[in-house]
Amino acid sequence: MAASLSEWIPRMLKFLSNLINLNAALATRIRSSQAFDEALAFYDAEDYKAALPLMREASELGNPRAMSLLGTMYLMGQGVREDGAQAERWLKQAIAEGFDDAASVLGMAYATGKAGVKIDLDKAIPMLTEAADNGDEQSARMLGMIERGEGMFKKLKRAKRSR
Repeated sequence: MAASLSEWIPRMLKFLSNLINLNAALATRIRSSQAFDEALAFYDAEDYKAALPLMREASELGNPRAMSLLGTMYLMGQGVREDGAQAERWLKQAIAEGFDDAASVLGMAYATGKAGVKIDLDKAIPMLTEAADNGDEQSARMLGMIERGEGMFKKLKRAKRSR
């Protein structure tokens, strides 16, 4: 039995609405990817000031790799003044969006206090351990330094011995 016109119109309107929403989502994803690619070209050329607005745009459009690099830029002061709060925000968001490589950077920030991030080894060590287990050599080296009490972690070793 054929649907009446009064039944068909709402279905068609819902279909068109879904199609428009899908188109908008795809356009956002495409622009995010384009902005990230452009930002990455500037970033690789060490033109951080030119990379920053594009990296921010790609991040705000939901690109987790861009979020991770934007967090790194804030952490390292690349094209922007160091800002630990912004670095932590974007790195956490990248991790939440499934970009696990950001955990290494955030773990190092928690271990070192770079850019004013509060030192928190209880957060740093699990992040660095997971990154090291996934093959990140820099995280493995930092874990070794923490365990051996080398470099900036000498005070940590002395504090443990005095307990």
